[in-house]
Amino acid sequence: MALFGRPTHRDEAKAAAYREWLLRRNPFAIASTVLGVFSLTHFGTLWIDGIAAIVLGVIALRQLSSPSSAQEGRGLAWLGIATAAVSIAMAIVLYSWA
Repeated sequence: MALFGRPTHRDEAKAAAYREWLLRRNPFAIASTVLGVFSLTHFGTLWIDGIAAIVLGVIALRQLSSPSSAQEGRGLAWLGIATAAVSIAMAIVLYSWA
């Protein structure tokens, strides 16, 4: 998947490695991380994405704790929860000053 020109074997191998990495992760953990980081971009002033990141992170952790789960993503789920918590804390500080 080269941006310009022909894709090389190295480009194809890198794309396959990213695809495999993504398929091994829990989708709720990925969504939690994306929403948590996005909530930091506006300092948590929109509560919905921070709350959604925390809820999706908890769902991912519950799914990953089951013994039959072959997926990974515990760190991504915790990252989403942590960034959302920081974002909501910043929003509380901003709202309390106003």
